[in-house]
Amino acid sequence: MSGLDPPFTDRGPGVAGDENEGRISGMEMIHVVFFNDGSVKKISGCPDGFGGQDWFNFLSRKTRDRYESLSGGRGVFRLEPGDAEYLAREASGIWK
Repeated sequence: MSGLDPPFTDRGPGVAGDENEGRISGMEMIHVVFFNDGSVKKISGCPDGFGGQDWFNFLSRKTRDRYESLSGGRGVFRLEPGDAEYLAREASGIWK
């Protein structure tokens, strides 16, 4: 068995100081679906009183390197646990 690759883990490369680099399990995800014109059709985690496009714009401004485009007019924000709730509260305070 020594010739087999080690089992897959959700950890990134074994570089000192980057133990959590590349880790995706346990992250919160906000999913986005777009119309053909690029505007937001639907988005998860949208706070009360927010439109989908406003929530997307807010997240785009407040998060850095957290958005990933996907095929089929979709995308996802990958956030650390608790960040989505924090951002929703912050957004609700700004937009009231």
